[in-house]
Amino acid sequence: MDRRPLRLRALPLHAVLLLSVGCAGGDSVTSATFGPGNTLGPATTDTESTGQVTTFEPDTGMMTGGATEDTGRPDTGTDTGPDPDTGSDTGCAPEPEVCDGMDNDCNGMVDDGNPGGGEDCDTGLPSVCAAGQTACEGGSVVCNAIEMGTPEVCDNVDNDCNGMVDDGNPGGGAACNTGMPGVCAVGTNACQGGSVVCVPNETASAETCDGEDDDCNGVVDNGNPGGGGACVTGQPGICSAGTNTCTGGSIVCQQNTMAAPDEVCGNGLDDDCNGSVDDGCGGMCPFGLCESPGMPQTLGCDPCVDQVCAADAFCCSNQWDSICVGEVESVCMRADCIDPACAHLVCVEGAALAMACHPCVTTVCGSDAFCCSNTWDSICVDEVGSLCMLACPP
Repeated sequence: MDRRPLRLRALPLHAVLLLSVGCAGGDSVTSATFGPGNTLGPATTDTESTGQVTTFEPDTGMMTGGATEDTGRPDTGTDTGPDPDTGSDTGCAPEPEVCDGMDNDCNGMVDDGNPGGGEDCDTGLPSVCAAGQTACEGGSVVCNAIEMGTPEVCDNVDNDCNGMVDDGNPGGGAACNTGMPGVCAVGTNACQGGSVVCVPNETASAETCDGEDDDCNGVVDNGNPGGGGACVTGQPGICSAGTNTCTGGSIVCQQNTMAAPDEVCGNGLDDDCNGSVDDGCGGMCPFGLCESPGMPQTLGCDPCVDQVCAADAFCCSNQWDSICVGEVESVCMRADCIDPACAHLVCVEGAALAMACHPCVTTVCGSDAFCCSNTWDSICVDEVGSLCMLACPP
């Protein structure tokens, strides 16, 4: 029997414990397997060859048995014994790497190779931010957006991924010209339907007299808006009557008749619009009438009488075809002489008039009577021959 003293190689503490518990007599020591972290520090062996781990220093002992080193973690010591190191790190069983915050493949790197990443996914965000790809981050697989939100533009897309398309009127707000006529020309840019368009500030409306093209048809104040009604110009005579007209963006009263260059005598009108009726006529009455010194009746009677009227008679009418005499009430039955019923229509009893006779009468009245012809402004009596020196036709 070989009685040479044995030289023991130091074993890790956990191996020593096993030897002290499970080895007896001449039993040999076999490899023990422990998980990572079960050693006390760097791989240590007995440097005193006592069979106990007494230091944390590199291995300097001799390996004399079948026991192997490094059964708990990689050998960090230095094997100086005569036998090679046949141990292995059995505390980490390599597995495919998964995203769990662990070093599954035992390569010293956690979640390396982006396990679970690179797949298409839906971020749950709106619009362009919805498309994403998976990535292993912090021990979990997350879905990251491929395209991040950008400032909103007018393109019918939710660029900023806030759930609203073209919100905030992107590209709008500036003044612009619509290209339309009238009040519809001035506009403001606005984002509509994914495009920036020029929207008119005012829409077409019914034309009014304001110097604007309200209905946007290219014509200002067309159709004489607000005009057409009768009005008074404020001028005298025939220039007084007018019609409302839209002129220069305002309603003005435009006179219907312009002033005549000369006054027309005897028509009872202020033809030249100077405020005087029949002015400048020199006292002559038209149509064979003559002025009488008699006092005119009321209601604007013209003081002109027929040539055969008495000196104290006068004609009561603004028109030349009405004649009356001093006995105006008995002739016209009205003191104002406005009713034309007696004008050249009837013969009435009355005193004969002795001035001048017109030589052309159609009716010879009875004695002491005078007549009003339907044709002539003349009055005669049956003594016409003696008065006019002419004989009346039969």
